[in-house]
Amino acid sequence: MRHEHDSTTQIRQVVLPSGRTIEIVYLDEPVIAPAPAINTPHEDRQLALAEAAADLTVCGLCGCEFVQPIDWDEAGMRHWRVMLRCPNCEAQGTVVVEDEVVDHYDLALERGSAALALSLHGLVEENIDAEVTRFAAALAGDHILPEDF
Repeated sequence: MRHEHDSTTQIRQVVLPSGRTIEIVYLDEPVIAPAPAINTPHEDRQLALAEAAADLTVCGLCGCEFVQPIDWDEAGMRHWRVMLRCPNCEAQGTVVVEDEVVDHYDLALERGSAALALSLHGLVEENIDAEVTRFAAALAGDHILPEDF
């Protein structure tokens, strides 16, 4: 199936480490001429690895790895239009990507949420431990009186 795009749409194919090729369609961005071909196999491999590493979680402007979805909707049977925002440089943009890319992004977001929840849980435990220690020290030093309650 061939899609028609206007002159402000940029399409890029990315080869993932698994060998799967995905197509990323950038909307509302100026069209950038493709980089000249690299001839050596080592440079070709490095370029392919760099392209594969660039995904929806990484900001294209500042490199921040915490890009967040603002809005998303279906853009066809196997594509999603996702509006993204970088919390570091405040850049925003819209991409149209295949289901597999959105699935990968969703997993990355879930991993990030789990890491945040684990970190929050650790901080809460540390704060409770510190509060109990201070309260026990205050009780032991007779710094808490009945009239404090």
